[in-house]
Amino acid sequence: MIEPGTVRFASAGIYAVSAVALLALASRKPAELRRYCYPFVAVVALAGVGVGLWGAGIGTIPIASGTLEGGQLLTDYVAYPFLFGFAAFVAGASRRYIGAVVAVTVAMRLGYDFAEVFAGPLATAGTLGILVGYAALVGLLFGPVASAASRQPPARELFYKKTRNLSLFAFGVLIAWAMLQIAGVFDAFTATVTLEYLDLLLRVGFAGFVFANVETLAAETESAEGDDGGRVASAGTGASAAD
Repeated sequence: MIEPGTVRFASAGIYAVSAVALLALASRKPAELRRYCYPFVAVVALAGVGVGLWGAGIGTIPIASGTLEGGQLLTDYVAYPFLFGFAAFVAGASRRYIGAVVAVTVAMRLGYDFAEVFAGPLATAGTLGILVGYAALVGLLFGPVASAASRQPPARELFYKKTRNLSLFAFGVLIAWAMLQIAGVFDAFTATVTLEYLDLLLRVGFAGFVFANVETLAAETESAEGDDGGRVASAGTGASAAD
């Protein structure tokens, strides 16, 4: 059977190639859009580094009755909050709600670590934290964040809905995987392959989706500038008429 470390090295290679491809695509975008693209390149590249370290067994941290992997922590605690925070940003949500989305996502990931390394009440609290956190995340993204998106132009609101639905679906599948993994359903090889596949979809797939739709954010900027220009021109006309 293929060793988990070999699977992770292969995954790290895919991340590296994907990061290079995304960087090339980002460089072809208009200058005003690259600032939205480059963070996704960084997330994918960082995932390659983290998975490579994990595959090499570097950064293993024994805690209680289990272990945490430094490479996994590095990639997950950066990628997950960023992806959901970006969805809230696309909606035009306030910093308070973006911060709330990021905080809930971090708490959910922390809950998984508790469930993984502790036993008894702490493990139960960690599992409940994942489920309650996901419910809170759904509430935020379909509630106040969706309300903020409804005040955006139709194209940007649609972009938000697609981003929200994709991230929630992918993370929901990942949570289902986590519950099965915590319950000991998977062997080491199956757990490794399925996790790497899901993480690749969430990181690289999400990045590709954003790259394909990022022009929506430019259209919003141009619309705002056009409105401002129209107001300025109107004000100038009014002033001339008064003269």
